[in-house]
Amino acid sequence: MNKHNNKDLYVVVGENHIFYRPEFKKAIDMEILTLNIFLFIAIFLFAANLIEWPLFMLLFYVIAMRVFIANHDRMHANHQIRLPRLLEKIAEGFAVVVTPWDEPYDSIRKKHLRHHSTHLNDVGPKHQVMDPHSVFEEGGLLRVIFSCLFYEEIQFVLDFRSGNLSKSRFYRLLICVPLIVVFIYVFGFNKFIVVFLAMRMVGFFAWFVFSYVIHLPLVYKFGFSKRVPKVVKWIFTLFHGRRVTEGCLHHFTHHTWPSIPFDQLHRFDAAKRASFDS
Repeated sequence: MNKHNNKDLYVVVGENHIFYRPEFKKAIDMEILTLNIFLFIAIFLFAANLIEWPLFMLLFYVIAMRVFIANHDRMHANHQIRLPRLLEKIAEGFAVVVTPWDEPYDSIRKKHLRHHSTHLNDVGPKHQVMDPHSVFEEGGLLRVIFSCLFYEEIQFVLDFRSGNLSKSRFYRLLICVPLIVVFIYVFGFNKFIVVFLAMRMVGFFAWFVFSYVIHLPLVYKFGFSKRVPKVVKWIFTLFHGRRVTEGCLHHFTHHTWPSIPFDQLHRFDAAKRASFDS
């Protein structure tokens, strides 16, 4: 299949065979576990009155958003090289827990891969039976904002109606509720409210940007224009990380070849755009 390495893959673009090495789930899980350590440290520092809430909100956003994006990328990663199952379950259980009833990794991965199958060379959302994410992409801006703000609750209701509630949701509920009760007992309800708002802030912006804005026709096809000032890209990278910045720049390519790692998408982007324009 290739001349490079048995872990390399390639896609054919015209007469060219462009090789790439898929990102491994094991590496992304380690990234998520490491980021969560810093996230919980930030929560403890705030709860113990060692940092004030503005700094905490900033730290929480910067760290948790990186977790959210890494959680997305491992949905498309090579699953042949993995962590021990216990560590995987820990990474999956604590990756961007917005609420105790939020959607677990196994459930959202299934829906996200179905979403990719409906967004290949077109940009419009499909009926939610075909594309589960479409409910967060259509219906006008106000509805989109509402849907992204209450993503977890809406998704829970939709899954309940369709009978798609997974056991993972129940397990997360059993684990998270006691932890929340202990946190409130030790640090107080006011501290919990701030942490909850920080989680909801990340959840809202993540779904609004990456489920709505990035799928608008202009953004979806062409990414960030080269005319965008570098300072804007620098700020975006500072708050969201290079992993998500690269994904936004080449999101159209990502939808065509979703297993290509974020740091290699630029190699395929020009060819994909040329193919689309023709």
